[in-house]
Amino acid sequence: MALAAAGPPAVIRAAQKDEYYRGGLRSAAGGALHSLAGAKKWLEWRKEVELLSDVAYFGLTTLAGYQTLGEEYVSIIQVDPSRTHVPSSLRRGVLVTLHAVLPYLLDKALLPLEQELQADPDSGRPPQGSLVPGGRGCSGARRWMRHHTATLTEQQRRALLRAVFVLRQGLACLQRLHVAWFYIHGVFYHLAKRLTGITYSCTGPLSPYLPGNPTSTHTLSRKAPWPRLRASGQVFVFSVPSLTHAYLTWFLAPSMLVRDLLSCCDGGMEMGLKPDGRLPLS
Repeated sequence: MALAAAGPPAVIRAAQKDEYYRGGLRSAAGGALHSLAGAKKWLEWRKEVELLSDVAYFGLTTLAGYQTLGEEYVSIIQVDPSRTHVPSSLRRGVLVTLHAVLPYLLDKALLPLEQELQADPDSGRPPQGSLVPGGRGCSGARRWMRHHTATLTEQQRRALLRAVFVLRQGLACLQRLHVAWFYIHGVFYHLAKRLTGITYSCTGPLSPYLPGNPTSTHTLSRKAPWPRLRASGQVFVFSVPSLTHAYLTWFLAPSMLVRDLLSCCDGGMEMGLKPDGRLPLS
């Protein structure tokens, strides 16, 4: 017999509680590393410490087949698409991978790639944003990435940089739209749960978080999408000028500069400029 589906208030409250406990675990692990190894090592390994904290949290709860602290707080459990069984170990492992590990891997791949594409391949300076020029930032995958990006032409680097920029912005917009879609339909709060088909069912007695209770906050959750959608729209509208400026700066400005130099070529000859636009040496 299938259990009753959990309402949006219960799902939101569970996610908030999990985020609170994950933040506390991250802070404690980061503070321990800072005390033992110093601020420099903490800055280098901060993302890895956060990843290990998240994996430890979900490993002791979701992967082990138990409720998270947030799910236990509102008396809900994860169920598979049939709504009659808990998710299998494989499905739970995929969920944790998509929810905690994949964002880390995307960030560690796209951000260094963007920095390498923005760096001048002819200069010996480290890319912008590298914390330790001669250490961890230039080892392993970073050296492999620098070696392969150095062989690209300027046009290829510009096209790849545009693709990375669009991908990073697109992923952020997709996450916001998915949360807004949840506030409308109230099924999948996290994108990883939508991809794995994992939903929630109620296990406890009637509580203020369940839609069947007359005192439920379900009515408030139905009104919540519109401020969220309005805020998402405002964020998108306000980000358009910055995105346009970045596009003009990265992709159109070089070609416009070359066009202006070519149009002023005749005038440059009269001023004593060389055909390539450089000033003659005295």
